Amino acid sequence: MPFLMTIPAAGPDPAEAACEIGHGAAALVEAAAGQLLTIEDVGGDRAAQLFAFTRTDAREFLSPHHTRVFSNSYRLTLGMRLVTNRRRPIMVLGRDGGACHDLLLPAASREGLAAAGLAEEDPRDIAAAALARHGLAVPKLPDPVNLFLDVAVEPSGRLVPRLAAPAPGRAVTCRVLIDCRILVAAGASDLGIARGRGVLRVRVHNRLEDGRSIPADGARP
Repeated sequence: MPFLMTIPAAGPDPAEAACEIGHGAAALVEAAAGQLLTIEDVGGDRAAQLFAFTRTDAREFLSPHHTRVFSNSYRLTLGMRLVTNRRRPIMVLGRDGGACHDLLLPAASREGLAAAGLAEEDPRDIAAAALARHGLAVPKLPDPVNLFLDVAVEPSGRLVPRLAAPAPGRAVTCRVLIDCRILVAAGASDLGIARGRGVLRVRVHNRLEDGRSIPADGARP
C-alpha cells in the first residue's frame, strides 16, 4: 500500500507540531512533504473538518470534489490520494482507525445550525478566524474533508449521513506530499448526528509511533 508517495528532502528532520482542539475551535499547523499528519478523535464521538493549503500558493487547496473525481469514489478510504483543486496529490491516507470519512458534504452553516435548534458558532467562521490569526488570506474557504463522518448514497440518490461507529481514540494518519498549511476544525454538525463535543488531537510528526520511518519504496511498515 503506497503510504509514502514522496521522498523527504535530505537533511535534518523538519519541525514537528502537536496541539489539541476543543469543541468550537480550529488550529493551523505547518507540514512539510514527507511528514505524517495524525488526527485523533479522543472521545470517539465527533467529526472533524480537514482543510489544507499549499505553502507556496493559498489559492491551491485540498479539494474533496477533485479528490472524488481523481479517485472515482465518494468516500475517503485507505491508500487514497487526496488532491488539490489543481489535481495534485497533497496527502495520502496511510492508516485509518475511523473507517468512514466523507467527501460529499459541506461544513455546517449558521442557518443549518439554527434550523436544528443549535446555538453553535458557524464552523466556517471558526475556520476563517483561525486562518486570519495566522495572516493567511484565502480567496474562499473550500469545503472540508469530513473525517469520521459516514455518508451513504441510496439507490434513489438520497444522501444518508451517519456518524461512524463510536470508538474512543480513533485516528487517521496521512503522509503529506506537498509542503502545506493544514487547518483542522472541531465544528458543530447540523445533521442531527456527530453531536460529540470532545477534543481532537493533531500531530505533525516524522515517524510512526513505534519509531520506525515509512519505507521510501512505499512498502507496508
